Amino acid sequence: MLCRTACGALGRAAAASGRQALHSGRAALAAVPPAADKKDSKTTQQPEEPGAGERIEYFGNTRFPKPRPKPRRTITPGDAVGQDAPAARAERVPLRRQMEQKMRDVLSPEKNLESRARIIHDIGHSYWQDIIDLRNNGDKLFEAPPMLIDASRAKYLPPLDGRTLAGRAADVADLCRGQTSLLSVEFTKFAEKHTQSFTRVFERAFAGRDRVQVVRANIEENWAKAAVLRLCLPFVRRTVPADCHARYLVHYGNVEPFRKALGIANPLIGYVFLVDASTRVRWYANGLATESEATTMVALAQDLAKRAKK
Repeated sequence: MLCRTACGALGRAAAASGRQALHSGRAALAAVPPAADKKDSKTTQQPEEPGAGERIEYFGNTRFPKPRPKPRRTITPGDAVGQDAPAARAERVPLRRQMEQKMRDVLSPEKNLESRARIIHDIGHSYWQDIIDLRNNGDKLFEAPPMLIDASRAKYLPPLDGRTLAGRAADVADLCRGQTSLLSVEFTKFAEKHTQSFTRVFERAFAGRDRVQVVRANIEENWAKAAVLRLCLPFVRRTVPADCHARYLVHYGNVEPFRKALGIANPLIGYVFLVDASTRVRWYANGLATESEATTMVALAQDLAKRAKK
């Protein structure tokens, strides 16, 4: 009798322990979120965190880290762009002196180191990086600032030599000196619609006005594309009005210092710069012009033109 009583007590204790374990297991399973459908698990990815170096994607239970697109390096709207000192006036250099200078550069260790650093930078920069950046971030870097950069902290337009459609050698700083100018800078045909969205508004607003002008810079850094652009110059001359040929500058070759000074992050995008009579950069914009940017540009240019007359 005593044995049966002890066995019954042990059985009841074991059953209670089993029920408690089953209850704990069910609670643990309830706390786990339901697994995603296998069909949808192929595209499941973790939420991206700002500044993270990679994003994680899953294919089933396999973890695949993928590099994030490189963040676009841009200037803060309203920051002064350009160089600290005004560009020197361009002077005509005889061909013999040009050849002598090139020979000195070839034999100069400092110039060779600069050339080597530029080559290493070009090798490390993907040919498609600008296109990838355009796809990931769009064709608008930022909204243009609503006011002029103060003259006391504004910087000067860096030099950029070339040849105008009129056939004369010139520098972009010399073309802008003495007048209120809207300088448009484009590296590709894609950027032309960006700059024209500003220049057409500017030309309509200041048609017939003295000492207010539009200066265009068409730059081609790739030597192979430069050869094509040279062949297309007659077509460009026909499409650009004849009275604008003297203010349309074409440049062939690398312009890395010029781009860095003006904060040009992606050469596939068009840029415009409002330059005063002293060649100081007082305002800038990029991409397609918004209605507010076009209105701001005209108002600021009128302000600069009035100040130049005083």
